[in-house]
Amino acid sequence: MTISWGLSSSVARPTRRAGHSLALDGLRGLAVLAVVAFHTGVLPFGWLGVPVFFVLSGHFITRILLERRTGNRSTDLGNFLRNRALRLAPLYLLACVALTVLAVVKHGPKNLAGDLPFLWTWTYDFRPVTAGYVDNNLYDHLWSLGVEVQLYLVWAALALLLPRRWFTRVLVALAVGGPVVRVLVWLAMVGFGPDQRVIATYELPTTYLDAFAIGALTALPEVRARLPRPARVVWVVAGLTAVICVVELVGVLRREGPITGNLHFPIAFPRQLAWIWGYSLIAALTGAIVLVALGGSRPLSWRPLAWVGLISYGVYVGHRPVLELGKRLLPGEPSMVLLAGLAVAVVLVSLGLAAVSYRWFERPFMSRKRNALSTTA
Repeated sequence: MTISWGLSSSVARPTRRAGHSLALDGLRGLAVLAVVAFHTGVLPFGWLGVPVFFVLSGHFITRILLERRTGNRSTDLGNFLRNRALRLAPLYLLACVALTVLAVVKHGPKNLAGDLPFLWTWTYDFRPVTAGYVDNNLYDHLWSLGVEVQLYLVWAALALLLPRRWFTRVLVALAVGGPVVRVLVWLAMVGFGPDQRVIATYELPTTYLDAFAIGALTALPEVRARLPRPARVVWVVAGLTAVICVVELVGVLRREGPITGNLHFPIAFPRQLAWIWGYSLIAALTGAIVLVALGGSRPLSWRPLAWVGLISYGVYVGHRPVLELGKRLLPGEPSMVLLAGLAVAVVLVSLGLAAVSYRWFERPFMSRKRNALSTTA
């Protein structure tokens, strides 16, 4: 994620090496481009990139925890936490510093000061269930990074404390039991308003336990050995997904009439109960695609796309501020042509900033990892 960007060859030309997959990088690239396109308004279902990231995280984190063991749990945990902090914290904390400055000079969203404690502690995903929460377009996407960090800690405890067999059984239980967990959490929020329950269901880490678990299962050779050929798995899961989506869409049209908004999150169709099973379906399909990617996929291994995946973290963190700044430069009622131009500009500027960040800011920290599966993961 070959294009000349004026960068070192290790950035502009990602290569296959131990612990690294161009196809998985390409899948990350597609996911982040989908999210950016969703936020710019040109891809109504681009939010799907977020659960795709969670499945990929489950895969990579499980490999890191199981394949890079030293035999000492304390050392393994220390290496894991150190490496995760070196990969995620520098850029994220830089964003927090910038938001704090905005709050001090009173130039950000009016609720920014109340959000800062959650942002600094990687718990912004819990903000919707607290008093004073207001949706905004500048940094709301950072909730997913809180989910990532929290599930990293859960995975580290499971992988390092449980025997391999029991770890696998727990993963299967979480993968299958995701809908049950979502129902239980929904019932536990009975005292909250409808809108608050909707956004909380979308952002709480419990919603994505099955996505992480499905991604983790794809990282286990003993699990992959029991599955049919990856291509067959994709066709079966994709066929099932298509049938269910068509049935549900027909049901929505019959009960509620034409859809005037976009095809939004599964939680947006509460009458169809899509918020219970929809996330599991997305995770299962992504897991099947990951299985194919592990065997090598020429489309996903396309080097420009893999390059985007390599710098996807910077693209994800930085694209919303770029978008908000771009919106301020447009006239009050921009035409569709201007909006399309804005979307292209946001993608290009975000990629450029992320490339600079990856080369000159993120990589120096990543080079200090210890016993890492890969400096890119």
